[in-house]
Amino acid sequence: MKKLIIIALSLFMSIQLFAQQNGDTIISNNPQKVKLRVLYFHIEHRCNTCHSIEKYLRKTLFENFQAQIDSGIIDLSIMNCEDPKNAEISKKYDAYGATLAITPYDSNGQELKFEDLTGWAFKTIGNKELFVSQLKEKITAYLK
Repeated sequence: MKKLIIIALSLFMSIQLFAQQNGDTIISNNPQKVKLRVLYFHIEHRCNTCHSIEKYLRKTLFENFQAQIDSGIIDLSIMNCEDPKNAEISKKYDAYGATLAITPYDSNGQELKFEDLTGWAFKTIGNKELFVSQLKEKITAYLK
């Protein structure tokens, strides 16, 4: 009986985890202070690679830049580019599938040209440590 409860609880928790991963995540704490916006677009049905990009993006940000997220210096947007409510921003970033982009802002709060990191993400995702360390370096460089 104890094993059955543990299995049922584990199954319930894993369903909750995957449900959370499929929804949009928008963390925008203070638009006046933002220095960097990190955007990850995905489609409804994703492969393991696409899930891994999101997972390691979250890992990098929440383990290394939590204070900047909390204070509004970094915004994070993870969204489904197939969802009609995201059509305008998806078009702006030419996101038709898995797309990772970073948009810096100047000291006046003006959005600068974004950097498309999609190709880099797909090339490095097979090496988790490399992906996390290089993404951390890229974000750190933008925050200087």
